[in-house]
Amino acid sequence: MNIERIVILDTSAILHSRDLRPLTAMGHLSTTNYVVNELKDARAAVVPEVLNIDVYDISAKEVALARRNYHLPKLLSDTDVSLIVLAMRFRDEKPVVITDDSLLIKFLKKLGIEYLVIFLRRH
Repeated sequence: MNIERIVILDTSAILHSRDLRPLTAMGHLSTTNYVVNELKDARAAVVPEVLNIDVYDISAKEVALARRNYHLPKLLSDTDVSLIVLAMRFRDEKPVVITDDSLLIKFLKKLGIEYLVIFLRRH
């Protein structure tokens, strides 16, 4: 059985990509309710629906538990932690997280979660 790869989108992937359609070729697009709540721009807010992105509900309890279990600092936003929770949920399917957040990338590496950078700002 061929299971499509899980591609997890960070807010930055949705906001900074000119065209997300090529990402659909990578696998099944998904994100979290935390990311969707950050999409304030009217154009960005419709992207999950238009591209049929699955939105997974991650609870505040799951975020707190992940912070404790994986020793994640407060500097990492709840949205970033929600992406880690989702990636760990699908760990057996070898998900890939699309982001440009350097702090999130640091912890994805630490946890052995694959990532791809869409657009990384240099500070």
